[in-house]
Amino acid sequence: MATEPIGVAVIPGAGWRAADVRTVARAAEDAGFSAVLSTEVNSDSLATVAVMGGATSRIRVGTWVADIYLRHSFTLAKGAALLADDTGGRFVLGLGVSHQPVNAALGIAMADPAGDLVRYTAELRDWLAGKGPVTHLPQQPAPVAVPVHHATLGMRAVERAAENADGIMPTFWSPERVERSREVIDRGRRRAPQLGHLEVTLGIPVYVGEDLPALRDLARQNLALYTTFPFFRRMWRAEGFVEEADRMAAGEGGAALSDRLLDSFCLLGPVSRCRERLARYREAGVELPILVPPVGPDAALAVLDALLPT
Repeated sequence: MATEPIGVAVIPGAGWRAADVRTVARAAEDAGFSAVLSTEVNSDSLATVAVMGGATSRIRVGTWVADIYLRHSFTLAKGAALLADDTGGRFVLGLGVSHQPVNAALGIAMADPAGDLVRYTAELRDWLAGKGPVTHLPQQPAPVAVPVHHATLGMRAVERAAENADGIMPTFWSPERVERSREVIDRGRRRAPQLGHLEVTLGIPVYVGEDLPALRDLARQNLALYTTFPFFRRMWRAEGFVEEADRMAAGEGGAALSDRLLDSFCLLGPVSRCRERLARYREAGVELPILVPPVGPDAALAVLDALLPT
């Protein structure tokens, strides 16, 4: 009987070496995972995918997600085409706009992130199709298809993704938010029926163990950074976590992540509790759960071992 699809994220910018990336990618493949994807957090997600793709032979590899502001659409298209070719079609390209504090630190303005992502995706698809002006040589279509997914948090972003992308890559969603997205996806897809099925993935932080209070404290340490990003605060506020969002805006960091908020979007606790929650996400419509382990390659390997595909 086939196993249910499940992926894992690597976070190489948190001190990983290339050997760590290879080790975790191979372990995920050997354990029967369906995908291993790279965040772009103080790292180059495409370079990481190249390492993962070269270390594996069957598992899907991809970006989760690549910041569009860091690369010209031409450059990304050519790199993505090569990765898709080299991996025999195992590559998926997740695109996003990152966050205001990150891009500001790099001197990048975000005047119109939603419009920029739509325009960038259209340009990227044209380059992949072999369109565009002659540079050194005439353009050539990519020899292997490159699925393009969009990072999404808000429902307007979901609807735009349904009109323009092959899949969505949200994170920190509750199962209930996944269910609410279905109608939005259908509405957007009706305007782009030529794109076919839209894959629903979801990044889910994972903290496995018996001591729930200690695990929640670990989650707060790992997730404190995200409380500083306006996109996440806005989403949590809309989900009814108003007090928590206010505390984040006041600079309380991980302490603002209440037990109730953490339990809404994390897998927390014993393996049986995590599997029950994972089943709830699948029931809500998540086709590819992407497990997001605590920081560090050892933690990633522990999560792979604890939550083997079933």
